[in-house]
Amino acid sequence: MKKVNLLIGALLCVSFSYTQNPVDKEDKTNPIVFIETIFGYAGGNAHGPTLGAEINYQLQKNLFSLRYIYQTRFNFDFAILGLVGLPIITNDLNINELSALYGYRNVTDGHSWSFSGGLSTNFVSYKTRTDVMITRDFEVYMGFPFEINIKWFKKEKKRFRAYYGLIPIGKPTSFGRSVGFKFYGNIGKMSYVGLGLNYGFGWHKRY
Repeated sequence: MKKVNLLIGALLCVSFSYTQNPVDKEDKTNPIVFIETIFGYAGGNAHGPTLGAEINYQLQKNLFSLRYIYQTRFNFDFAILGLVGLPIITNDLNINELSALYGYRNVTDGHSWSFSGGLSTNFVSYKTRTDVMITRDFEVYMGFPFEINIKWFKKEKKRFRAYYGLIPIGKPTSFGRSVGFKFYGNIGKMSYVGLGLNYGFGWHKRY
């Protein structure tokens, strides 16, 4: 969890630094580069909450992405207290996924849709229970990540607004926010499929 928070914080700091150098109003050659955070829930072998971050670069219709996902698995169990069994939630598996993806992205006015697939390295830690103790084991395996995205962003250049969109900064710029949905997953030894929310910053189209 700490790794996810640090990565998200670093990416957001980089994003805000770009707002200090907005693209000139007459310059229509801005690149399509954006980052996004991922908040979701997945089912499958690794069923549970998802946190992540992604860096994207688009060249024509081609989309290149680097994705980090922290996927954890929750199970329901019972703790015996006297003669009463109390339901509890336990965490017995964590996955740190590092992925490189390639796909197609189409932009229309203020929204876009895309689909991508690729390869990933997955670092897994899980608990193994015996009659006398609980041990934690580690494993690394390759996977096949995929995702489908739809997101919305501003249609034209506007002044960037900081502090939850309340305070406008600088001149009209192509840099802005985005929000959308992500259908994502990974096929491998510990497969999962999920649905989440995207919240991003960057240059989402050519203005």
